[in-house]
Amino acid sequence: MPIRFRTRRIRGLVLGAVLVSLLAAGCAAVPPPYRGPANYSLRFADIDRITLIPPLVSVYSMSSGDIEQEVQDWSDAANEHAQTAVREIVERAGKTFVPYAGSHPPRPDFRLGVENPNAKPRVSEGEQAWLLWESAKEAILRHTYDMTQTFPAQMKNFDYTLGPGSRALLDGTRADAYVLMIATDYVPTGERQALVAVGAAATLMTGSYGGPGATPAELFVALVEARTGDILFFNKVSMPLADLRDPAGNKALVGMALKGIER
Repeated sequence: MPIRFRTRRIRGLVLGAVLVSLLAAGCAAVPPPYRGPANYSLRFADIDRITLIPPLVSVYSMSSGDIEQEVQDWSDAANEHAQTAVREIVERAGKTFVPYAGSHPPRPDFRLGVENPNAKPRVSEGEQAWLLWESAKEAILRHTYDMTQTFPAQMKNFDYTLGPGSRALLDGTRADAYVLMIATDYVPTGERQALVAVGAAATLMTGSYGGPGATPAELFVALVEARTGDILFFNKVSMPLADLRDPAGNKALVGMALKGIER
């Protein structure tokens, strides 16, 4: 009897140790939500002045028929809230926030009817750098976030750059690094909200939800070294039921995106 008890106890201890090891290994394998090079802390310490390139913040009205339409006043309000949130985070990190000195946002406008629709669009160096940032964002998402297409080398040695030419984004702003941001939000119309409520009520009866889906607010952010164009920090976040028009909700989402920038 004592021997059997001792054997079971040893077996339990071994199984427990194995389970703890597996859990520890699993936790160690899960990367943090943000991405950056291994020497990030050293390079961040060398940065004194940070600016925010005018972000692309878009807020859409979402109808019951899934029709999206940007409401410019909403986008403008959300944009101002996001800029305020970034400035507060930069200053809390002990860095000097430098207002953007450029004359206009460095984002190309390819809409028809602006000038001659048949003419070849003219893209400035700053606009070219913005397009490169959008392409780099997609590459980072695919190869460091999508587990089906992840490149192990890129996960271990994060090495993405926009190149020295990306300084054109600064448009004369004197800063050691700059923040790039793209954010989108979808606000349901009253009709869509009513359908969501009906779907939620039906769930209580049927056990399954049949109403329209809710699209969370999304935000992509990067910290770029001005001298080299190297992306030192990248993160993406999404928050259901967020409203970027609300200062508190906007600040919470930006805070989530930049969490870890001081590591």
